[in-house]
This record gives sequence, structure tokens and C-alpha cells, in this order.
Amino acid sequence: MSRYLANIFIVISVVVALAILGGLVWVNTLYVRSQPVDKNFLVPWLGARTFLQYGESPYDTPATQRAQIVYYGRVASAEQDPLLLWLPFPVELFYFPFALFPDYSLARAAWMTCLEIALIALAFLSLRLIGWRPSRTLLPLVLLFSIFWVYGAISLASGSGAGFAAVAMAGFLLAFRDGHDELAGALLLLTGVVPSLTGLVLFFFLWWVIFKRRWRILGGLLMGLVLLLALSFLFLPSWFVPFLRGLISHFSHDSALSSVRIFTSWSPVVGLRLGWVLAGLLLLLLFVEWGAAMRDESRHVVWTVCLTVAVMPLMGVLTTSANYVILFIPLMILLDILVGHRPAPKRWGSAGFLLIGLFIGLWALTIVLVVVHAPAALSQTLFLLLPILLVPSLYWVRWRFTRSPKPELEISP
Repeated sequence: MSRYLANIFIVISVVVALAILGGLVWVNTLYVRSQPVDKNFLVPWLGARTFLQYGESPYDTPATQRAQIVYYGRVASAEQDPLLLWLPFPVELFYFPFALFPDYSLARAAWMTCLEIALIALAFLSLRLIGWRPSRTLLPLVLLFSIFWVYGAISLASGSGAGFAAVAMAGFLLAFRDGHDELAGALLLLTGVVPSLTGLVLFFFLWWVIFKRRWRILGGLLMGLVLLLALSFLFLPSWFVPFLRGLISHFSHDSALSSVRIFTSWSPVVGLRLGWVLAGLLLLLLFVEWGAAMRDESRHVVWTVCLTVAVMPLMGVLTTSANYVILFIPLMILLDILVGHRPAPKRWGSAGFLLIGLFIGLWALTIVLVVVHAPAALSQTLFLLLPILLVPSLYWVRWRFTRSPKPELEISP
């Protein structure tokens, strides 16, 4: 009888999960149809669809002109973004399942649904990484925050794939901590979807792997890289040069920001020099912290990774606020340290209060800048605010986090 009830419970759970998933796709479809076409998703999706339908390269003129007609209603003029595909073909492969949807709105809604699931997974993995077991009241708040805080909403609305890279980063740190080196290497490769925030993490870990002789991490990374490259050159041997052309075109027409661009807009001479001096000092700071992490196989390595992704936007690298969902990981670490020393009821109450305060504060700032019609100030504020808050805060909790006695965060040999 108990087995029969268990089977019924499983069936009901599956039906409810499918109903929720279908509801998400429906709501997302309604949202997508009410918004203008988003080129960040349109170009790679339509490129993948052109390849699967007609066998045409997603980097060639037919795919590009299809994207222009959908986006502009006509072929692009000389001064407009030609919408060349800027993603490497190994990344383009991940758009193939969505290219099976013939309708843009439905494909975009499916993409949004997967991103929402990814952000929820990011919250669960981050909590497990720091050893948090929040109360039943706090857990839904953390999950909702991961989706609806300003940077999560921007990521969903922009069509960015940063949410998938953030999940890969959290999974990588978790696998690395638990000694699953091959899996850690493969997940580290997937974080490269957002190289503007994870590129230096990859460099740091290659350095760390060589220093510590953890060759299985390198093996997992190389196996994943070889597999993706083999599939890419098998399907489209000539993708590399057109990809470089598309990347150059994308950066020349993209609205991405950098700390140097922002400082230069404030003062063309002083701001430019200040931006590059700051970038140089931060790079030197990272080298110092990486060197310290080489002597430590505990939580210091996790802290160093979080510092690296938090510092990257301040180093003059072109990126967008949509990619900041990856900063959810250091934000949770910071929150854990701030309230972790308190008794359980007060700890969960304090954590909930801080999350609600951060949620309301970020959205209030965003709404105010929208109301006063200051789009440039809004984009610049959101770009600089979170990294500037996180970097000194991570240093504030550095000793307590890296020397914490929590056994579940020790990195396995």
C-alpha cells in the first residue's frame, strides 16, 4: 500500500511540475510577444535555424539578411548593425534545440523558461556551496530573489545566456570543492560563455592546476573542449574566420559598457587615465590574491574566484549588467558571513531582511532613474554599483570566510 501511495505521489509531482513548466512557457510567451524582437537571442537562434533548415552557414549572408529583415523589417542600411553572428560555433551549438521551434516567440519563451530554471538552480547550488540550509520561509525568498532582483530581471529580458554560465560556475566550484575534478574541468569550460566575467577565472585555475598538479581538472576541460571543437569543425569546418568578423562587427555596434568607457564619458582625459590606472591596480591585486591562494586549498580558493568575477567589470573589460547574475554567488557568500554567527531564528530573519532591503533598494534606484528619463545614468549606475559594493565587502569578510571551520567547504585533495 505504501509503495502504491509513493507511486501516486510521484505521478502527481510530475504532473504538477509539467503544469508549472507549461505555465511558465505560456507566461513567457505572452511577455515576449508584447516586447520588441531581441537581437541578442534572434541572431544566434535564426542562425542555428538557417543552418538546420537549409544547411547555410549561420555566419553567411542568407542568415544575416534573414535576421535583418526580422529585426529591421528590411535589409540593414550601412550605418546600422548588420547583425552578423558573433558567437563561436561551439556556443552556437547550444542554440540548436531552440532552433527546432519555428516561431521566434515560442523559442524565446522556451529560452527564458530555461534561464529561469537555471537561476533557481544557481540559488540552490550557491546555498549548497556555502553550506546554508535556510528555513522553509527563507528558501522561497532566496529562490524568488535569484530571478526577480534587478540583475536577474535584466538578464532574462536581454536574452543573455549568462544565467547558464552562472550555474556552470556554481557547479564548477561545488565539484571542485568535493574533488570531482573531471566534472569541475568540464563545467569550468562552460563558464566561458561569458568570458568578460570568467576569462580571468579560467586563467587563474589553469595556473592553479599546474601549480597543484591537479591534472584531472585540466583533463576534464580539455576533453570538453576537444568534443565541442570536433563537433563544430565536423558540422561547419569554415566557421572560425567568419566568427572573428562577426565578433569585431558586434563590438563596434554593441552597447556594452566598461569602467574605462564610463570614466571617459565623465572626463575624456582624466577619466580615461583613471580607468586604466584602476584596471592596472586591480590586476596587480588579483595577482597577489592568486599567489596567496596557491598556498591554500581551503575556502580561500572559492573566495578568490568570487573576488575575481567581482573585480572584472572594474578592469575596463566590455560587458553588460545582464551578465551580473554570476555575482549572485559572492553575494550569497557575503550574506552568509554577515548573518551566519547569529542563532538560527535571528539568522534567517536577518538574511530575509537584507535580501528584501537589497531587492527594494535596487529596484527603487532603477525606477527613479527611469522616471527622470536618465537611461545613461541608469546603465552606468547598475554597471558600477554591484562590483563597487562587492569588492570591499569581500575583503571585509575575507578572514572570516577563508578561516571558517565549516568542514563541508573544505576542498578535497
